[in-house]
Amino acid sequence: MEEPTVVDYIIVGGGLSGCALASLLRRSLPNSSILVLEAGQDPGPEHDVVTIFGGFALQGSALDWHFQTAPTPSTANRTHTLVHGKTLGGGTVLNYGGWSRGDDPDYDAWAARLGGDARWSYAGLLPYFKRTESFYDTNASAEKHGFDGPFKVIPTNASHASRKYPLRGPLEQAWKEVGLRRNLDPFANRLAGLSDFYEIWEDGKRRPSHLAYPLDGVSVRTSTPVSQILFEGDGTPKATGVKLSNGQAVNARKQVIISGGTLQTPRLLLRSGVGDPSVLSERNIPLVQALPSVGQQYYDHFALYQWFKIKDPSRGLALGHPNLSDPAFVAGMPTDVSANEGLPRDILAKALDEDGVVGAEREALLQPGRVFVETLIVYHALAPGFPSDGSVVCASTLLTLPSSRGRISLSQDIESPTPHIEPNYFTTALDRAALIHGVRRVLKVMLGTEALKDYIETELPPPGLAPLTIESSDKEIEERIRAVGVAHHHAMGSCPMGKVVDGDLRVKGVQNLRICDASVFPNPVGGHPMASLYGVVEQAADIIAASA
Repeated sequence: MEEPTVVDYIIVGGGLSGCALASLLRRSLPNSSILVLEAGQDPGPEHDVVTIFGGFALQGSALDWHFQTAPTPSTANRTHTLVHGKTLGGGTVLNYGGWSRGDDPDYDAWAARLGGDARWSYAGLLPYFKRTESFYDTNASAEKHGFDGPFKVIPTNASHASRKYPLRGPLEQAWKEVGLRRNLDPFANRLAGLSDFYEIWEDGKRRPSHLAYPLDGVSVRTSTPVSQILFEGDGTPKATGVKLSNGQAVNARKQVIISGGTLQTPRLLLRSGVGDPSVLSERNIPLVQALPSVGQQYYDHFALYQWFKIKDPSRGLALGHPNLSDPAFVAGMPTDVSANEGLPRDILAKALDEDGVVGAEREALLQPGRVFVETLIVYHALAPGFPSDGSVVCASTLLTLPSSRGRISLSQDIESPTPHIEPNYFTTALDRAALIHGVRRVLKVMLGTEALKDYIETELPPPGLAPLTIESSDKEIEERIRAVGVAHHHAMGSCPMGKVVDGDLRVKGVQNLRICDASVFPNPVGGHPMASLYGVVEQAADIIAASA
């Protein structure tokens, strides 16, 4: 079949956003032609994209861009490897399927960035969040939950009668010992507290975007990289289509929508002449539209992983032990509770003072109940170099509201599909204070509580490092974070609303060009960003359809 060269809508990128948006636009605009252009391949039957360990194996594979950052001074000059889906379905083929929203103030900060655009407040987004969900408990609050969406949202321990991890009880009691209260519904009562871990696995299978949102009636071209956006017009530039890496042009009658993801979208804009004029001039790229903020506010949920040795592995407390061989235990991420915590006010205020945060932004961060750290205990080592025989569990402690900002630009070869990434992780006083405090809390829970004293023996440090203990100093914890801390692969914010796009997700100063992916997030959101991004895409589809 001959490939179309003129369509109504071109969507560049077939990941989470691109697939969901294409499906939704097809539903709203059945007479419009929609083309998705994806640089990566269709995962097809040869790749296991639906099981938990299949997903683990795909990181670093042909379905992952696995970008390398520049050496990062704030993390011992290390180079970081960033997972980024290079396949139809994008990151939803590679991620672990966790489902959580941020708190109300997280989204209200978005609306404030847009001069009070209520569509992007929590109240404005809530109907779209609900639209994505099929919440497992039909008796839950209909005000906060949806029941007819494409994703079955369910806590780990309710997904299967046999999926009861034996360390959950002692772990819950340990968090209670250190003062963390139970949160029965993190979607309705703010994130703070100890809640169930929610996921969107169904019958032990993940739901990638291209399967959850049917692409019937949508033209999809995989293994088709886009090299540039094409423009016309002497005054206000107008996007007319795209140039493929093979030199072919595809034209759009109505709109071009970039859904390349946080790490790729700014690169494509810059290569096309949209960005900082001085940067474009240095690279001899003709200026189409001056937008200095393109690529300038990248952030991620920076995190520290730790490993803890079980005192008596024969008790069968972690995956790898024969007692946990039931397939139900790997029907999703092997974890079951999520701890979300704030910072003591004195620590928080001191960090904000050091960072010079004032005014409304400061007051918003000082609101009671704001969450700065999430901790998960995973009943598996997850990483090479540690035993997977049931003798080790893993702790993930991440920053939910990171304030450090990185930069994404063009590589030395401007035609390279690989962006130049300067992550700048862990550079603010707030990030340092929050993550050090979070790690200290984990050490207290795992090594300093009555509930776990008969279960956990010690922290197992990465090779060449000394173990952390409850007596470790802030300096020792900070040095560990700088030595081995990593991004949680939740890239956001590189083309933010208010600076690069407006409230309709239109690229400022350019006609017929929009962005729809996590790069538009103007501020971080607590929780893992997948649920938030699906809600953003649902609203974006309504906005675009209304303007058709």
